[in-house]
Amino acid sequence: MRQTVLIISHFRETGMDIQNKDDFKYVLQDTNCVYFGRELTYAEMMDKEDVPFKFKAVISVHLARDIDLSTKMADHILTISDSMFSYRVLEQLKLTVRVCYKEQKKGLNGKIKEKWIHKACSLRQFCEEYRSQAAQGEVMIEDFSVSKLALMVLSI
Repeated sequence: MRQTVLIISHFRETGMDIQNKDDFKYVLQDTNCVYFGRELTYAEMMDKEDVPFKFKAVISVHLARDIDLSTKMADHILTISDSMFSYRVLEQLKLTVRVCYKEQKKGLNGKIKEKWIHKACSLRQFCEEYRSQAAQGEVMIEDFSVSKLALMVLSI
C-alpha cells in the first residue's frame, strides 16, 4: 500500500497522469439489458466472460458476415446501412445507442448556459438523427445496450 502511494505521488510530482485506457471497455447487465462500452471490439466481446453466450453466437454467425471482428461496435454503427444484414440483426435485438451532446439554453437572467443532454435512442433513430453529428464530433456515443428478451427470442 505504501509503495502504491509513493508511485502515485511520484507521477503527480513529475506531471504524468495515470489514465486507464479501458474505461469504455465494459460489459454490464441488469434485468432487462446488456450494456457494452463504446470502445469494445467484437473480438474483445467474444473473449469476455460477461457477454452472454447467445450474443457471442450472434456475433460469430450473423455479424461476422458484414464486418471484421477487430472493429469497434461504435465504428460499425457509424458505418452501418439499413441494407446490411447486421443492421437487421441489431434492430431485432432492440439495440439502443446512448448519446450525449451539449445544448445551449438561455437562463432566466438572460445568460447562455451549456447543458449536457443524454439520450437513449433506437438504432434507426440514431442513424437518422445523430449519426452524421457523431461522425463530426458534435454528438458523443456513450454506450450500447441489447434487450435480453429480444436476445432470448432470436433464433440462431
